[in-house]
Amino acid sequence: MTETYYPVRLFGISLGQMQAAAIWLMMASSFFVIIEPAPCDLLFIVALFTYLWSGLSLSVLVLPMVIYLLLYNFGGFISFLEISNEGKAGMFVLTSAYMAVSAVFFAFYVAQDPLRRIAIFKNGYLVGALIAAIIGIAGYFDFNGMGHTLSPIGRAQGTFKDPNVLSTYLILPALLLVQGFMLGTQRHRFISGAVLLVILAGLFLAFSRGAWISFALASGMLVLLTFVLMPSRPLRTRIVLMSILGLALVVGLLGLLLTIPEVGSLFADRATLVKDYDAGERGRFGIQLNSIPYLLERPLGFGPTLYRKLFSQDPHNVYLNAFASYGWLGGISYLLLVLSTLIVGARTILIRTPWQHVSIVIFCALTATIFQGIQIDTDHWRHFYWMLGLMWGLYAASAAYVPAFRLRA
Repeated sequence: MTETYYPVRLFGISLGQMQAAAIWLMMASSFFVIIEPAPCDLLFIVALFTYLWSGLSLSVLVLPMVIYLLLYNFGGFISFLEISNEGKAGMFVLTSAYMAVSAVFFAFYVAQDPLRRIAIFKNGYLVGALIAAIIGIAGYFDFNGMGHTLSPIGRAQGTFKDPNVLSTYLILPALLLVQGFMLGTQRHRFISGAVLLVILAGLFLAFSRGAWISFALASGMLVLLTFVLMPSRPLRTRIVLMSILGLALVVGLLGLLLTIPEVGSLFADRATLVKDYDAGERGRFGIQLNSIPYLLERPLGFGPTLYRKLFSQDPHNVYLNAFASYGWLGGISYLLLVLSTLIVGARTILIRTPWQHVSIVIFCALTATIFQGIQIDTDHWRHFYWMLGLMWGLYAASAAYVPAFRLRA
């Protein structure tokens, strides 16, 4: 597959160059999301219109994702009509619709020219992740008195509203760098290694238990799947050696950070699966269980944003939140979306294509995020929808590259 170029030019810049620049700038600016709409949201609109101008290559294989997202958002709209006087509910529904559009866009974006377009996406994302990690680290250590603004709850947060979102945003770029080292394709290795360490430090200092587990799960999957699916024995040997070296470097980085007293004490506090606010009838898990009987009686759910009003806290479970905010239609559609994505992703990584390694790393990061949704609300995470779209787009591209595989499916 090759990129299609158009003769349209503006100030000597071709349409193809404008499209690439819009995507790169969108991803490079994605570190700043403390305000809404964020700069990356505005740049997404620019990118969307530049591609609509030339046309996006559509694929029927992406249709299931589109249908499930439509049903999910339609369920939310119906639920919203019941409580339309709630101030934040309207914005919640609009945000979900925007996220869905971004997933559909990235599916069609990557399906036409996977290698070139993923390279643009990756390059911009790495720049954004590096800046986000640096700002988060600076805030955590109260550099130049910025801790009050950039680390308000004592965890690296930076220009994100929540340290949990910052840390999970950093997982995919970290995995992209890790895979590059494993495969020996990473250019500028010293610089890339330094960037990886900074990103990992930012991820760790956000002190998100979910993100730590998600990164560990995604990294383990990445090593295993890359090892199993790569046909070369020398490459497999390299993967093993680089994995051992990488693990040693991570342990060394953690050991260095834990020598700082405030880091060590916060780590000891956070390094537990169940906190006091999780357990008990009035804890997070107890409230979740108590809410289920009410949801079974309400086909339209509670309505967008009302779970917090009813139970004094957010659901902290994206699947429960789908039913609570978007009713049975939204909840079932979201479950089908997630299950079909896991199936499609598992099939995609088995297809031998020039971008198989990309499919593997996206699948690992996305799968970890999907499972992390059990303990946190991921339904408005931009990076989740980016990965969702990329996974379906890579599936469409891979099936078109190997038609015989599509016929067997």
